[in-house]
Amino acid sequence: MSFVSRIALPQRTCWAVAGEMRETLFWPCKSGKAQAVMLLVPGNPGLIDFYIDFCSALHNQFSDSLDIIGVSHLGHTRFSDNRGLSVKHSSIPSLSDQVANMVAVFDQIDSDYTSAAQRPKMLLCGHSVGCYFSEKIVECRGDRVDRVFSLFPAVENIASTPRGRQLWPMFRPGVRQLAAGLVDLLVWMLPSAAILGLAGLSRSLNEDNARMVVEKMLHGPCISSILKMAADEMDEIGDLNEELYRRLGHKFVMYYGCNDGWVPPIHHKRMASVNTNGKVHMCQNGFPHSFVTTHSAEMALIVADMLREELDSWNPVAIETPSATAARRPFTARAD
Repeated sequence: MSFVSRIALPQRTCWAVAGEMRETLFWPCKSGKAQAVMLLVPGNPGLIDFYIDFCSALHNQFSDSLDIIGVSHLGHTRFSDNRGLSVKHSSIPSLSDQVANMVAVFDQIDSDYTSAAQRPKMLLCGHSVGCYFSEKIVECRGDRVDRVFSLFPAVENIASTPRGRQLWPMFRPGVRQLAAGLVDLLVWMLPSAAILGLAGLSRSLNEDNARMVVEKMLHGPCISSILKMAADEMDEIGDLNEELYRRLGHKFVMYYGCNDGWVPPIHHKRMASVNTNGKVHMCQNGFPHSFVTTHSAEMALIVADMLREELDSWNPVAIETPSATAARRPFTARAD
C-alpha cells in the first residue's frame, strides 16, 4: 500500500482565486484521468464541510472517473491556509462579489483541466442558493459547462417564500451587526462544551455538524458574511430567469423538494413550464431543503443516477490548442 492510498478523502487545502483565499475540499479520482469534474457550490451558510458526507458518497459511485471540488463561500467559515495560518478577509463580500469570485473559481478549474486532445466533462452541482451561482456561471460560461445539477434550487423570489418572509428581519442592517456581536459575546462568556450543547439542541444538526458550526462558523465576522449574503439574496434574486432556461435549459437537471419553505411547489411548477428542454424532477421521498444534515447518502444515490445517465452518453470533447503534445493539467490547489 502506497502512502498516497492511505490519505483519507477529501483532501483539504486552500488556494488564491482573484485575490481571495478559497477553502477547498478535493475528491480526486483513483485513475488520475477524470472523465468528469464537478464543482460543488454550497447554499447559505456556505460551509463546504456540511457536504462531506454527500460528496464522499457520490464520489464512491464514480471513484475511477470523477473529480469533485467543493469550495466554501467567502467569509462564511474560519480556516487556515496551507501554512496553518488563519485566513482573514478584509471586508464582508456582497452576493455579487461572491458570484464573481465563484465564476473565477470555475474559470481556473476549467483552465487547469483543459488539455491538447480532450477535456473532462465540466459539471456544476449547486444546492439552494448555490443553484443561483450555477445559473450565473452558465450565463457567462455556457459553452464550457456541460451539465448542471440543481438541488432544491433557490433561484427566484426568495424574499416572498415562506421561510424568506419568516426570517427576513434577521437580515436587516443593524440586526446583522447585533447578531454578530452577540455571537462573539456568547463565545467569550460560555465554555466550548456549553456552546456545543446549545448547538446540539438543533434538530437539523447531527453531532458532527454541530461541532463544525461551533468551531468554524460561530464567529462574528462569519455571521456577518452569512447574513449579508442572505440579505442580498432577498433583495436581488427576483423573478425566474426564463430567458436562460429557454435558451440553455437542456444543460440543467433539477431536483425540487415537495415541502420546501425556501423553494415552494409553485417554483417547481413554474420551472417545469419554462424549462421544457431540461429535466425537472420533484422529490418523492420527502427530503428536506437542508438534506446535507440528514439525508446525504440518499441524495448522493439520486444524483449518482442522474450523473450516470450523463456519463454513459458522453464522448470526449476535442479542444484545439497550439501544442498537440501539451500534458494534461489537473486541478492543483495554489498555496499563495
